Amino acid sequence: MGSLLPTLSSGPATPFADPRSPIAGVPRGPDPVAVFAATASPGSVGSVNGEQARLTRAYNAASGRECREIILGFGSAERAAVACREADGSFLSSRPLMRGSLR
Repeated sequence: MGSLLPTLSSGPATPFADPRSPIAGVPRGPDPVAVFAATASPGSVGSVNGEQARLTRAYNAASGRECREIILGFGSAERAAVACREADGSFLSSRPLMRGSLR
């Protein structure tokens, strides 16, 4: 008799995979936004996945975590990304607040 439980297939990991995913054992690559946030200082310009990236500010979130806002893209195509420091000292992408809300 076959199992009635669904099976999970593990496809390729994405750089933005959630580390709290219930699917254990699926490898995940580095988060490019978090890597840039961890190595840049405010005003730094670099590249994330081939796009221009600029670290605009570092701030303490209401949660008490250190967060860094990154602007990706250029001109009318730019958008905000945020990475916050985890308890282990690493950075992880987080949801951005409305752009300009804390400036």
